[in-house]
Amino acid sequence: MHSWPRRILPIGAALMLASAASVAVSVIPAVRADTFPHATPERAVPAFWVAVALDVLVAGTALASGRFGYRVLAGVMGIVALLLGLALADAATAYPAHGPGMHAVVVVLWLCVGFDLVGGLSMIASAVMPRRYWGDRA
Repeated sequence: MHSWPRRILPIGAALMLASAASVAVSVIPAVRADTFPHATPERAVPAFWVAVALDVLVAGTALASGRFGYRVLAGVMGIVALLLGLALADAATAYPAHGPGMHAVVVVLWLCVGFDLVGGLSMIASAVMPRRYWGDRA
């Protein structure tokens, strides 16, 4: 049977993957089509793709750290997830000025911020759990 920290790591990874999918499916197409006069989709779209790639990388690494019992790696990935959430929060605060067509993007970005923050906190929580909760492989 899995121990408590190994149970919350997949939840955090799933939230990171949900964030990546939401950005890839909802945010990037809308940003690419943004018609705001000062919009720079040629710079924003690659930045969002980097965020998607990092979300997937963090999710995969967190799952691997839980599988092999690397608690420090789970904590580091949790910190990276928190930083990714802050980066998406910056984007979420920038797009309301782009008009009503971008309000759905803002909502999705704030959901992704929440996913990243909760996912990161779950990874950090699993990393700081006492050794007895990890079972015999920690």
